[in-house]
Order: sequence, then C-alpha cells, then structure tokens
Amino acid sequence: MKLENKLTITQAHIIWIASIINIGIGTIIPGFDVLSKSISHVALEAPIFAFTHRTMDIVIGLSMSLFAVGLFKISPYKLSVASLTTLLLGCSMISAGIWTLESPLHLLYNLSIFMILIPICTALEFKNIVKSSKFEAFCVLLSLFHVLMFWLIYAGFIPQSYNGLIQRIWAVPTMGWFGYAAWQLTKR
Repeated sequence: MKLENKLTITQAHIIWIASIINIGIGTIIPGFDVLSKSISHVALEAPIFAFTHRTMDIVIGLSMSLFAVGLFKISPYKLSVASLTTLLLGCSMISAGIWTLESPLHLLYNLSIFMILIPICTALEFKNIVKSSKFEAFCVLLSLFHVLMFWLIYAGFIPQSYNGLIQRIWAVPTMGWFGYAAWQLTKR
C-alpha cells in the first residue's frame, strides 16, 4: 500500500478519538442532562462547550471524508460504494458542526442514515483484501445494529428521558468501527 493511501486510511483513528470528546463533553457541563439530551444539544450550551463540540464534529467529518478518499484509492472497484457512503456521512458530520439542531441542514437532512451501509459495504468491497471473517461478522452486526437503532428511534420506542444515553452508547461502536476498519485495512 502506498504511503499516502496508508495515511488517509490510518488517520481515521482521529474519528474515534474526537468522538470520545464529543460523547463525554456533556458530562462536564453544569446542569446538562446527558441521559436525555443528545450529543448535538451540546452545541446549544455555553460558548466554550459549543465551540469544542462543533469543532470536533467538523474534525470527525473531515477525517471521515479523508478516509473515504483512502477507501476510494485502495478499492478494487471503479465505483467504491464504501467510499461514497463514508463521504456522505462525513458531509453530514461537517454540517452538524456548522449548523445546530434548529436547522434542517444539521446532519444535512439526515444523511447520517448512510452509516447503516458503511460497515457492510466496506466488508464486501474489501473482502479479498482484509480476509477476516471476524471483521466481516462485526461489520454485518454493526449494520444490523444501526438498522435496529434507527427503527427504535423512528418508531418512538426509546424513552425521551434516555435518548442521550442511548445515543452516546450507540456512538461508541459506530465511531470505534472506523479505527478498527483502518487497522484491518492497513495490516494486510
């Protein structure tokens, strides 16, 4: 693997590192209810917290976009669906850092739904490169987990009083996957 491609893939570790900040920042805001308020509610808090949160969203989105470029460059196919879906999620994260919850441009009209496809598309597209049944199984399970979570949210089965906690728990495997995928893609 060329050095530039390896760098665009390995920098994806920034995603889970910056996400730790965004997942946890609400716990240090006085009076902020991390159990009920989503991660994006932090952008509506005091300027230092809002600025930090929004900056991390943009960093995460840029890192996802760079990872998408890396996926495209190492993909065995001319059309990389893994790259395209990752780029769309990256764009939604950048928009979450630019616009707050009050705007429909926050997450670019729910482009974040593409997170469902990213793990499974990556596993399929890079099956002959990664050659790991554990990676494939994790990717499939994570995609199914995303479908389940979106269904629970849209069906109204998640109590509002625990929405923030559920989202933070969900964000751990979602953002952690990028580091795991980067490790799997570069160790071959």
